[in-house]
Amino acid sequence: MNYYYDLVLNFDLDHLWHFYEWEKSDFLTYVKKIPLFRVDFETLRDFLLFHIKLDSSFVSEIAHKTIVNNQDETLEYAFLMSDAKNSLAVLLNEEGNVIALSSVLISDDNNINEFMYTLKERTLSYECLEKRNHRHELRQKEKLNQVIQIELSTLKREQNMNKLKYLYYEWFGHDETDFLKMYEDMQEALKNTEIETLEKISYLIRLSYHQV
Repeated sequence: MNYYYDLVLNFDLDHLWHFYEWEKSDFLTYVKKIPLFRVDFETLRDFLLFHIKLDSSFVSEIAHKTIVNNQDETLEYAFLMSDAKNSLAVLLNEEGNVIALSSVLISDDNNINEFMYTLKERTLSYECLEKRNHRHELRQKEKLNQVIQIELSTLKREQNMNKLKYLYYEWFGHDETDFLKMYEDMQEALKNTEIETLEKISYLIRLSYHQV
């Protein structure tokens, strides 16, 4: 069996975070050694698009082969795969169901993909279950949207005209006096505003709660 050594993984039960979306609050796994397989493009694509159940023989093959942190700890069922262009770490349960995925840092991705050319492709036996839910926005943008959405709902409920006018001017660069129009304009703008503007508005919202 082939292995890859010394990498950081960010397994999440709900999302696959690309390495550039990782945050300090994420629970990172420091892996000393993990089974590595070369697969074809279709296999890698299936793991990204569907919930997957792997054959029990493969589960047994990789059991306790992933070592984390030190020689005394292991992940029961985990492995790394690549189609020589993209890499993906996979975490399973004992039934063979994929329970979490992780991307890898770009330096590891480059090393893994280069190493793939020395390996033969492995055909994995698996079943595609239901489709995965995929995000359409970056993680950071989703969080900014949420902060602004909550603030707009609060201002509408409290009918806080002054603060809504202030945010509206900072957002669009001109004044407006119709409360409902301001609220609706900002709600609509949330759908396609650039992340730089969202960061600015979110910062102003947070700042307003720290003013004495």
